[in-house]
This record gives sequence, structure tokens and C-alpha cells, in this order.
Amino acid sequence: MKAKPTEAGCVVISTRGHDAGGWYAVLSVLDDRQVLLVNGTTRGLAKPKKKQIKHLRALPLTIAVSGRGESGGPVQDSDVRKAIAACRAAYETQTGQPQKAAGNQKKEEGALVQE
Repeated sequence: MKAKPTEAGCVVISTRGHDAGGWYAVLSVLDDRQVLLVNGTTRGLAKPKKKQIKHLRALPLTIAVSGRGESGGPVQDSDVRKAIAACRAAYETQTGQPQKAAGNQKKEEGALVQE
């Protein structure tokens, strides 16, 4: 059974869509099917991405997406970005395999042959 991101701060990897392979943190859970995601770069706290849970792979990592950030004030996009980068580095070191980023996937090329 697939682990489901059911709490704010859960680190996830997108498995479907144009952002497949992208790392995000759950900002909030909307219902039993959808969550709001942030990554600090393309999707900040002010404009989170809405995505279905079935298109995500939850990791056993969590970060702070509310409360106080490193600067002592409220959590900012830079705090989220740094935390996701640290989680990604730790996860890749622990598992020994890098996760593919969204832009690094190679598409198979083929030639159309007419007879």
C-alpha cells in the first residue's frame, strides 16, 4: 500500500504530470483526494500547487511549513527551499540513488519507418 501524505510538512515527490520527479512539501490537506504543495521556487507559499494525492509519492520526511523559520519570523519560501534541498540530499545519500528531477528525464526517440 502506498503511503499517503496526510499532514502538513510531509515531503513528497510528484509522479505524474509535467512536474513529475519534482520535490514538494505539503502545505495543507484539502480533502481525502487533494493537497496543496510548495517547493519555495516555482511554487511559493503565496501560490501553492493543488495536486491529487494519487499522483504523489510520500517520503518518510517532514519539514516546517508554518510557524517560525530560520530567521525567527514566519516561514518563508527560502526556508522551504533549503529544507527540501537538505531532505533531498539526505534521502539520496541514505538510499544511494539519486531521484530524477523533472527536467532530467530522457525521452525515448524512435524513427517512423514507412514501407
